[in-house]
Amino acid sequence: MKPLHFFNSKRTNSTFFTCLLAISLFLFGGCQLQDKEKPFLTGDGMGINDATLMVKDLESAIKYYKDTLGFTIYGNGTAGTFDESVSASVSLGDMSSFQIMSISDSADQQKVPQFIGDYLASNQGVRLFSVSSSSVDSTFSSLTAQGYAMDSAVSYRTNSQPAQGWSRDDGDPQRRSLDFNRSSPPQNLPRFIQNTNSNYAELLDDWNTWYVYTRMFSNHANGVVGISALKMAVNDLEASTDQYTNMGFEEVEQNDQLTKYSLFDNQELHLVSSISNPKALDFISNQGEGIYAIQFDVVNLDSTFNYFEKELPEDAIIRDTDRITIPAEYALGVQLEFVAEPEAQAILARTLMPSQELDTLAIKHAGELYTKYCALCHGDERQGYAADNAPSLRSKSLLATSMNNNFMRYTIQFGRANTAMAGYLKAQGGPLDYIEIELLLEYLKQTAGVTEAIDVSREPVIGDIPRGEGLYNQNCATCHGVKGEGVSAPALANPMLLATATDHFLRYAIAEGRDGTPMIAFKDSLSDNDIDALTAFLRTRASGWDIPRLDTVRVPTPDEYILNPDSEAPEFKLRAGRYVSAEQVNQALADGKRMVILDARSEVAWRQMHIPGAAPVPYYEDPENFIDDIPNDGTQIVIYCACPHAASERVQSTLKRYGYENTAIIDEGILVWAQMGFPVRNGT
Repeated sequence: MKPLHFFNSKRTNSTFFTCLLAISLFLFGGCQLQDKEKPFLTGDGMGINDATLMVKDLESAIKYYKDTLGFTIYGNGTAGTFDESVSASVSLGDMSSFQIMSISDSADQQKVPQFIGDYLASNQGVRLFSVSSSSVDSTFSSLTAQGYAMDSAVSYRTNSQPAQGWSRDDGDPQRRSLDFNRSSPPQNLPRFIQNTNSNYAELLDDWNTWYVYTRMFSNHANGVVGISALKMAVNDLEASTDQYTNMGFEEVEQNDQLTKYSLFDNQELHLVSSISNPKALDFISNQGEGIYAIQFDVVNLDSTFNYFEKELPEDAIIRDTDRITIPAEYALGVQLEFVAEPEAQAILARTLMPSQELDTLAIKHAGELYTKYCALCHGDERQGYAADNAPSLRSKSLLATSMNNNFMRYTIQFGRANTAMAGYLKAQGGPLDYIEIELLLEYLKQTAGVTEAIDVSREPVIGDIPRGEGLYNQNCATCHGVKGEGVSAPALANPMLLATATDHFLRYAIAEGRDGTPMIAFKDSLSDNDIDALTAFLRTRASGWDIPRLDTVRVPTPDEYILNPDSEAPEFKLRAGRYVSAEQVNQALADGKRMVILDARSEVAWRQMHIPGAAPVPYYEDPENFIDDIPNDGTQIVIYCACPHAASERVQSTLKRYGYENTAIIDEGILVWAQMGFPVRNGT
């Protein structure tokens, strides 16, 4: 089975991912969905960015939408987009949001935008809505080419507070907005919003992962999982249709009552004629053209109805066959509609959600993934050793000690170089989305009956290395090979294994063995000191079995941060202005170029394996403790982690916030660096 991509139906192919997002047909459970291109009005934007409900009293509105209407709300009066405004946000699984906005109690009325004051003087409701754009500059060009008058794009921060500690917030504006008229936005036209720190092409390429995780952590008591439609009341349907069609929106349905436009995946914009719709007519009579209703997707319509039935009076809930409606007077000026999510969307969530109780579809899909990609070596029943010394994947010892670390995750994602274990993450050239690997891990754990993690320390193990070498030859070489190459057991000389296995992870395996495998527990035949020695010896092999044991490695002092201080700087070619290839950095090391290398992982991970000369600067520690030690004189600074970008991007953004300009992230991360055979060090 191919990876699932039910949400590609209206997605634009990007320059970098044309091959991955080309028009394809995916079959699953009787569903057929096909990719197709959309106009470049919003590029790789992801549909509805937000709808903004403007209210007179933010505090009471938040309480009502949270306690009565069942939305989970973030923020409680944080600074809004407009001067003197405050807002709160409802985040949804499809990455859209529903904003509640008002004017601050302490607002300087002279600074309050007139359109907000005028609107709130007599109304409450959705005064603004915005559409996601991957480039508001391109959107501006597209619209002005069609003759539309636009204001220039404006950059702004969504967080009024300065970032603290290591953060992806580099201090720069976090969003750009494009308006037809910022000082008085028309109610019947959208704003366009670009998140400046988002890589839209990468989001689209792994959309299933982003969608499932966002949905997992955006839980709402009313069962809402996304916005499927914004409904706009218009006076002249034909004129409004011409306007939106000329802008470049994709028309999917049109009749004398309404016109529907596709925004992204399941999301639509509906232009509703006031002539044929009493609700639209009533709205226009009071407020003029604009958004009068929001249609939400819910997991189960009956469950949503049962929730509202307990919270709202009878006349506040209108139940039809296919929807639930809460009139505007019970939702602070906007009609709320709830419909069952599309079957394909529900199937996607059920199939890929790595929850603690896997759905039957998830179990089926994970089992098929295992059979296709794992069973050949690990055995049909996960018993292991079917081929290439692949370990048992029903060993509770292995699975339980892997639950709270990245050992198995990175093993599947990146593979084991020079073994039959390939890297299966799509970003590494494999066939699986990140979310499918997470699902597979959850499936293996649950199938083996592992319910609790076995936590192993991340601290280094200190032991007598020469003694450990002798113990290895006596007790381990027969199965694991004289040089760790693997004979009838996994190869222990593999750099990826030693980069991802902590000392205590290795020690636990030696002491306790691996149930269901030939790996016995050595705690009964070896002393604690012997096991420490054996563990310490294995750690020294991280750089290669034939490389002589290195002296103990210590954390560099600040005066040692600059490598080759008398040499010239490297000339890197960066991808997207921030990523440098591992090959370029390795060549710069070999050429003795002047630079600083920072390891964004924990110091424990640094001790397990690091690039020679790298200094640990854990992304979670307070940068104030050592920011002054990092030279800010234009020296090239190279940063890496294992993810390969999550932690290093936080360090890079933080350095930028502190004024460091010449920084780059190793694109592949240290795990691939090690896989490529580039030099690494280890030590205590």
